[in-house]
Amino acid sequence: MKALVMTDLEGVSGCVYGGFGRTVPPAAMADQLALMMGEINAVVEGCVQAGIEEIVVDEAHPVDLASLHPAAKLARGIPAHAVLDLRPFDAVLFVGQHARTGLANAVRAHTGSSNSITGFWINGRPAGELGYFGGLAGSRGVPVIFLSGDTAACAEAREWVEGPVVTVEVEESHNLHGALCLPPARVHPLLIAGVREAFARRDRIPPIRIPPPITFTTEFRQSRIADEYCLIPGTRREGPRTVSFTGQTWEDTWRGGMAVLASVLYKYDA
Repeated sequence: MKALVMTDLEGVSGCVYGGFGRTVPPAAMADQLALMMGEINAVVEGCVQAGIEEIVVDEAHPVDLASLHPAAKLARGIPAHAVLDLRPFDAVLFVGQHARTGLANAVRAHTGSSNSITGFWINGRPAGELGYFGGLAGSRGVPVIFLSGDTAACAEAREWVEGPVVTVEVEESHNLHGALCLPPARVHPLLIAGVREAFARRDRIPPIRIPPPITFTTEFRQSRIADEYCLIPGTRREGPRTVSFTGQTWEDTWRGGMAVLASVLYKYDA
């Protein structure tokens, strides 16, 4: 069995500062990345204990390869949608995940970009990174079986996955930059046990299925970003700061509504 571990930082216990134009001092960022590595390695260890043969870790924030669990392989410099096609994966797991943009009482809640995106919908439904990547995985028949993050992110996972998805709440979210955070000594055993339970339930957890056509609608903080994105063929201006893209397949919508969008945002978020 092969597992893909999607990693993030903002849903790691204790990593409440940063994003939204706020600069994190280097020493504090190093501490956050160390906390992230601990949670990633705990999830990988859970995969090992569940008997998973190959574990691929996707890199969203800098992963310390030297301290990565030796049972894992790191996908570095490969776009997320391409990572999904590297192997015939049996399951996707999320670690350190934050909730979607627009939610109250959710730590560092955003979708794709905390600087530039203020709203995101899939076929009219408010969505986050779990929704759009989980939907892409679901189009390939791969289920999301596990997610760890703050309480808001875990609730979002239970809304999107129609089955007994396992969630591990590593912190109790209070506001955008505030939470009651569990220490690693408590978090890591919970993650290991949660991953083992997720694989025990895998056959009862269906993939996230959203029938085509698929429309991604994005609301930007600035109208000039919408102006630039609208130069892409197939986009539709829905409002001063809102643009949609519709594809007949998940792959088409991902490329036009996410991969191309990322190249536009790069100049604003870099």
